Amino acid sequence: MIFTALFLFGCSSDQVRITKAFGLAENNQYRPLVVKTSTFPLQIFYKDYHSKHAVIYFEGDGLVINKYGEVAINPTPTDPMAIRLASVDSRNLTKVVITRPYHYTKDHIPDPKYWTTARYSTEVIQATIEAIQFCQQKFHFETVEFVAYSGGASVALLVAAKFKNLQRIITFAGNLDHSQWTHYHQTQPLSLSLNPLENREKLREIPQIHFLGTEDANTTIDLGLQYKQKLGSEKICIIPIKGFEHDSNWPDIWKEQIVKLK
Repeated sequence: MIFTALFLFGCSSDQVRITKAFGLAENNQYRPLVVKTSTFPLQIFYKDYHSKHAVIYFEGDGLVINKYGEVAINPTPTDPMAIRLASVDSRNLTKVVITRPYHYTKDHIPDPKYWTTARYSTEVIQATIEAIQFCQQKFHFETVEFVAYSGGASVALLVAAKFKNLQRIITFAGNLDHSQWTHYHQTQPLSLSLNPLENREKLREIPQIHFLGTEDANTTIDLGLQYKQKLGSEKICIIPIKGFEHDSNWPDIWKEQIVKLK
């Protein structure tokens, strides 16, 4: 009886998170679409301005561990940060939010390795690449920029090597080097995941801005500075945001930056 109650509570909680994300997207005129890739179906949200330049938003890792300290049954984020970031982007550019495998769905219960040790695996990165390529064909944009939150930064950096038309990468509270990140937190390595630094030669050439909170104990400023030092590139800028934690209101910072980009 206790297990049944917990399971039903979990299902209800999953639906609340899913409904929250879809409601936020709809309120900001983002249309939902499921892209079927060769590895995973990925939920995306988009707003098409028929522009030659597009902005791709990458969602974070989502709910990895539940409040009981166990691996979550459903990884849908409690806070749809990528949708929130996209929602304050007032530029007349095509915008696409690309989520992670099994985010915002209750269709089936898959292997949880894809939101734990394999969260940046070859399969996940391939699905993301195919989703972006699908969007290029559907929306006909020629150049692109990446904006990512938390673990979505690792996905953006890994995908970056495949796109010659990428103009810049901007991240908020980004996990830029998960090997150093797990070492810092003394946690299990993400052994089935790729690491962005495997593409360091390519990444050195891409302009990057990484916003990190001074009070963020998860993806710390020191970890960001170590990433920049390893790449040794002047095109990489680490910007501390005073008083911000990992899950602070990053859309406020992004809204301020967008004014400067216009």
